[in-house]
Amino acid sequence: MIAPQLSSLVTQGSISDLEVILDIGQAVFALVLFAVSLYAWYVRKQTSLVIVALAFLMFFVKTVIREFFRQLPGEDFITDSLDFVALALFFLAVVVRPRKDISKGPI
Repeated sequence: MIAPQLSSLVTQGSISDLEVILDIGQAVFALVLFAVSLYAWYVRKQTSLVIVALAFLMFFVKTVIREFFRQLPGEDFITDSLDFVALALFFLAVVVRPRKDISKGPI
């Protein structure tokens, strides 16, 4: 049942429509993850959660630029730069050590 539908999609040339739908889904998912990460930061106050939230925001911005500003000069450079920044932020979030809470005392 699914195979004939996929083959008809390929022959009709609507793969670009499928790519647009996936890109928009990626943007929505990145925005949801951004919001969840900010909420987690609000609850736990860990710096790494803010860094992760910013990385998800970079993926959202990249998708918005790619889908809505295709005619922007240097669009490829901008989206590639946003990918690089997002990866660097994820790495930074992994490397950053959580602060010790002095008010809790020794464990």
